[in-house]
Amino acid sequence: MLYNPYLLIPFATWLIAQTIKFSLAASRGKIDFRYLYASGGMPSVHSAVVSSLATTALLLDGPQSRYFGLTALLAAIVMYDSFGVRRASGEQAAAINMLIDALPGDRKSAPARKLREVLGHKPLEVTIGAILGVALGLLFNLSKLESQLRFLAASPVRFEHIGYLAVFAVLVLAGLVSRVWLKRRYPKSPSIRGFSKSLLTKTQVVGWLGLVVSFAQYEKVAYLAARVWSILLLMVLVVWDVWLVRRYWRPLPEALAAERDTERKRKWLVGKKKKRK
Repeated sequence: MLYNPYLLIPFATWLIAQTIKFSLAASRGKIDFRYLYASGGMPSVHSAVVSSLATTALLLDGPQSRYFGLTALLAAIVMYDSFGVRRASGEQAAAINMLIDALPGDRKSAPARKLREVLGHKPLEVTIGAILGVALGLLFNLSKLESQLRFLAASPVRFEHIGYLAVFAVLVLAGLVSRVWLKRRYPKSPSIRGFSKSLLTKTQVVGWLGLVVSFAQYEKVAYLAARVWSILLLMVLVVWDVWLVRRYWRPLPEALAAERDTERKRKWLVGKKKKRK
C-alpha cells in the first residue's frame, strides 16, 4: 500500500500528542474534550508535528537534502512562535478577560464570548513536544535506521574516543574547580551553596560515568564498547544543563540580591547598636 510519509506520520503524531494532552489533563481532574483538538497545554502538539516531519525528512532524504532543510526551518519557526508570539497572545487574552470581569455591571456592553486564554506554550511544553515528535518520527521510520543503528552499536574510532575522554575529564575537573571557586567567592550564601552542590553532582556523576564508559570502550568490553553510551551520557548532560538553567536562571540572582540586602541591613543594625553603647 502506497502512502505519503510526510503526511501520514505528522498526522499520526498529531493524534497521539492530542491524546496524551487529553490524558494528562484528565489525570489532573480536567476532563475537557477540547484538549483533543485545541492548541495549548502539555505537550505542544505543534512542536511534536513539525519535529516528526523534520525527523522523517532527515531519515528519508538525508541531512543535506532540501526537504530536511525546509522542514527543520519550519520546525524552528513554529516552536519559536509557540512560546513567543502565541504565548504572549494567550497572556493578553487573560488580561483582557480580567479587565472585562472587573467592569461594573452597568458599564458592560452586550455579553461577548470570552477570549481563549490558552494559545501558546511554556518552554517546557515546547521541549517535551519536540522530544515526542522526534521519538515518534524515529519509531515510524524504524526500518530506515539500520545504518544509524550499526553506527551507534560500533566502537568509537581513536580520534572520537579521545574526544569523549577529553570532554568527560574536563567535566570532572570543571565541576571540582567551580565548587572550590564558588565556596571561596560566596562562603556564606545558602543559595550559592545549593547551586554549587547541584553543579558538582551533575559534573561528577556524568563525568565519572563517562570516564568509566571511555575506559570500557578502550578495552573493548562487551556491551559497553558501543559509542551509543557516550552519546547518551552527552544527551543526559545537555538535559541536566537545561534543568539547571531553568531552575537557577532567575531565582539565583534574586536570592543573591536578597542575601546582600539582608547582610547590609544586619551590618547597619550592628553598627547602630555599637554607636548607642
